[in-house]
Amino acid sequence: MFVRTKTFVNKDGSKRVYLQIAKSVWENGKPHQRVICTLGRLKDLKRGGIDTLIRGLGKFTDKLQVIEISKDLLAKDDKEYGAPLIFHRLFKLLSLEEILESCLASHNHTFNVKEAIFAMVLNRIISASSKLRVYEWLDDIHHPVFKILELQHLYRSLDFLDEHKEKIEEDLFERVKSLFNLKLDVVFYDTTSIYFEGDGPENLATKGFSRDNRPDTNQVVIGILMTGEGIPVGCESFPGNFHDAKTLKVALRSLSRRFRIRRIIFVADRGMVSEKNLSLIEEEDYDYIVGVKMRGLKRIRDFVLSTPGRYKDVEDNLKVKEVKLNKGRYIICYNPHEAEKDKMDRDEIIKNLQEKTKTGSLGRVLTGDAKRFCKIEAKKIIIDKERTQKEARYDGKYVLQTSTDLSSEEVARAYKNLWMIEHAFRDIKDIFKIRPIFHWTPSRVRGHIFICFLAFLLTVSLQKRLSEIGIKESVWKVIRDVQKIRAVKLFIKDKAYLVRTELQGLAHRAFRAVGLRVPPQVQEL
Repeated sequence: MFVRTKTFVNKDGSKRVYLQIAKSVWENGKPHQRVICTLGRLKDLKRGGIDTLIRGLGKFTDKLQVIEISKDLLAKDDKEYGAPLIFHRLFKLLSLEEILESCLASHNHTFNVKEAIFAMVLNRIISASSKLRVYEWLDDIHHPVFKILELQHLYRSLDFLDEHKEKIEEDLFERVKSLFNLKLDVVFYDTTSIYFEGDGPENLATKGFSRDNRPDTNQVVIGILMTGEGIPVGCESFPGNFHDAKTLKVALRSLSRRFRIRRIIFVADRGMVSEKNLSLIEEEDYDYIVGVKMRGLKRIRDFVLSTPGRYKDVEDNLKVKEVKLNKGRYIICYNPHEAEKDKMDRDEIIKNLQEKTKTGSLGRVLTGDAKRFCKIEAKKIIIDKERTQKEARYDGKYVLQTSTDLSSEEVARAYKNLWMIEHAFRDIKDIFKIRPIFHWTPSRVRGHIFICFLAFLLTVSLQKRLSEIGIKESVWKVIRDVQKIRAVKLFIKDKAYLVRTELQGLAHRAFRAVGLRVPPQVQEL
């Protein structure tokens, strides 16, 4: 259809022009224009009739309605909305606001320390960046209190956190224990290292064994305590040259002095094991489950592994056998799948070694793992068959030592769960981006580490609450869905509104998990 004009000539020669709606039709093989209706004389319609007509017709077209409305509409401030709501709710549920408030009683800060800390924790979770970038990032978040924060507030809050870290951890521990009804009988402990950009603070930043493969940089060592359910309990910072075993005494002291736990089974990997360390654990009246070195300890190498006996099935690819030697109790764990892999790896090494020995080049042969399987006789390199046979007894095995009365199956399962703390370190390093560290004072380095610890705690808390309502998906998938919720500020004439975008994926489950009502789609400001 289209609009056309039709002109008629009066007897006196004057003209009348009419406005018509017509459409093209095909009749008798020829095109014609058929009038649908005549709207009236154009002269009359121009006095306002056309505008009224168009507005009336506009009710029946979505596009024109939008165009008409848009004249009085202004949209601005598209900001992230979902994640601040969810994690601020968790911040309150864990009583972090109350805990920080009690610590602030002895200070006279004129800025909102609680919101500065929340801002840095939230940033670690959804967009980890430097403190300078955090300050710029605040503009992208819909959380009105953030508007009054300044960059200096973030740095000063790190000093505050370091000063009150122990009290915050202790109070948090009591809250988490009650909130999740934790059974605190197993505590995991492990350490990792974090490197600095530049020299870092004196007495804290030193060179040492780097787990980041950065021996050229100064570093700090971090120890984390975690419950058997995977809930972080506390973190400690040590100079970069501290060996794992040296950190153990501090961790034990923290457990004894700061956390009121009736019984603890301390679980740690092989790096922690020494007679002195086991004595320290026993002196604190704790039990332990620790991995021990199979090749490095004579009693393990020559007695424990040689003791006959049948293995018990625990689960797929895990069998256990218990051995008692003097006053020690040992659990040999055997993984048939890993045993097959170890044998294939060793056979490949022997095969390559046999080819290399033909060259007579000691430099090519005596490198890496190959050195264990060869010896020199009469100035010739030969395969050490006896050593090769002995190596086979280690295939797919690891040995645990324990002071507990748990069954061998329970001991093996508890140690197997040590992977949780390894995942924690991976998340803290890769997701929360704790490294590299750019701060230059010890208090701000420790404050930065504690911010990452709190971010990890909030994320684990969300995962646990999601599990309680039957959500098995990764917490990070839920967080990604929550991050899609945006807040757009709309101005219609002289009125302002906040419009929420639609919830996608599992975002609504996150609100349910933390007991928060989904905000209305439109709010008048």
